[in-house]
Amino acid sequence: MADAEHREQHNHGSGTFVGGDVHGGLWQVVLPPYGKKTSGNLAPTKRRPERDDEEENDEEENDYEGILESLFVSAWIAASAGLAVVYAVMGWPWTDHEPAPGIAARIGVGLGAFYICLAMAAAFFARIAQVFELWSEQCAITATQSRGRLVARPPASMSRAMAGLTAVAAVTAELLASLYGWSSFGGAVSQRAHLARLNAAANADSARAATKRSKA
Repeated sequence: MADAEHREQHNHGSGTFVGGDVHGGLWQVVLPPYGKKTSGNLAPTKRRPERDDEEENDEEENDYEGILESLFVSAWIAASAGLAVVYAVMGWPWTDHEPAPGIAARIGVGLGAFYICLAMAAAFFARIAQVFELWSEQCAITATQSRGRLVARPPASMSRAMAGLTAVAAVTAELLASLYGWSSFGGAVSQRAHLARLNAAANADSARAATKRSKA
């Protein structure tokens, strides 16, 4: 009997025992996992769209990596495309050594550049929404970990403010992305902005709850 009970155990390494198995480190006995909402102590877990393919899930989890790089790239492309639109509208030559372009070239280049400018603007605002969302999350974590309602109020107010900015940026991105709803680009940008808005609202709710809890 003792041998049978021993074989039922699957303990590997040091850590937290769950059902006879070990999951994580010993610190998880007293501290909840980062990013999961447990008894109002931390901000809620980020929402993720349901995917069947594990590879796509991994890509979605990495969507928050390289936000600043994507932000600057999309801003640079949008500014360049916007400048091309100005050149096309004004009829300026593309270089100093070329004559002014014809009407057909100006219309073609102007429309194409305008379309690219709007696409990159949508991507830019979606990334901005993610930046505000992350700020709202950090403020919410600070509020929920604060001891006392008075201490929690300033970061909670900041979390709600960041959630408002997230909503503005996300709605702008979704409106622009709707122009490209026929493509996967439009759907991806719209989904990114939508998730950022939902996560920021959840962060604000978590921070607001921290200001209403009883004093520790």
